[in-house]
Amino acid sequence: MQKKNIALVAGGDSGEYVISVESARMISRHLDPGLYNVYTLLINRHKWVYVDASGRELPVDKNDFSILLDGKTLKFDCAFITIHGSPGEDGKLQAYFDLLGISYTTAGLLPSAMTFNKYYCKLLVSSFGFPVARSLRLHRGDSEATARIPAGLGLPVFVKPNSGGSSLGTTFVKNREMLPAALEQAFLHDSQVLVEEYLEGTELSCGVFRYEGRVRALPVTEIVSKTKAAFFDFEAKYTPGGADEITPARIPPALTAKVRQVSARLYALLELRGLVRFDFIFSKDLLYFLEVNLTPGMSPTSIVPQQAAVEGISCRELFTMMIAEAMSGR
Repeated sequence: MQKKNIALVAGGDSGEYVISVESARMISRHLDPGLYNVYTLLINRHKWVYVDASGRELPVDKNDFSILLDGKTLKFDCAFITIHGSPGEDGKLQAYFDLLGISYTTAGLLPSAMTFNKYYCKLLVSSFGFPVARSLRLHRGDSEATARIPAGLGLPVFVKPNSGGSSLGTTFVKNREMLPAALEQAFLHDSQVLVEEYLEGTELSCGVFRYEGRVRALPVTEIVSKTKAAFFDFEAKYTPGGADEITPARIPPALTAKVRQVSARLYALLELRGLVRFDFIFSKDLLYFLEVNLTPGMSPTSIVPQQAAVEGISCRELFTMMIAEAMSGR
């Protein structure tokens, strides 16, 4: 069987660029060399390039998503998207690949755009009948923002960019004096900010993917942050020892089953594809949806590879299934 050319697309336009590149390194190490020729493409708003083994940058032709390698035009059979943030999670790249007829490993344009916007995603999930934390969306320049937050939600609250991931720009606000700085920090990352009520409980995470037409939920991870921020912030996510990520989670079997069931159900309802990660908090006997990550991190400290290992699925097997499903046309 002829090997497929895989474009491992990393980088992006957000503060998660470095994390994306680290994820790409990990994925590249585990893609099966007997099945795939892998080319890591780094893209941002300024340039799209393939960096060869010598460090030479070769431009990507955006007209057909190809590169000129050794005098020959190289085209790709599938794009493995591992960009965290725009344009890899918000539908922009997905629309581009749809126009070119190139397979890719994530959800399509509309589901990507809807889930990337935390406010609209929560509205959609709530409309399906699943509990979500109360929240308030603010726009840059809202002069009454600080006054409206305590009145609507009380304190403490989380202040976070409405789009984006890795908890960049997120602050746990305990008192009114912290609000101005928290809003300023969040608005550095987005023109819209989500202010979300604080729910005390157990943070849980569950990876989900589809293979051969069947949705599969991975084991559940319990997250215990050990940083000063006291929640799963950027430092906790990407610093070794910054959080205890316990898989399988130390929760009753019935709750484990519910997390996996809800994750698989939302995967279908939101019309997702590829490998995603759902985040929840179990509080006051209710399982609250927090968010879904369309391209979860694949760095050495990331959650989903840990879940797959507990399930007995190696990274090579997992990534092979992702590419096979993407190219199946289902």
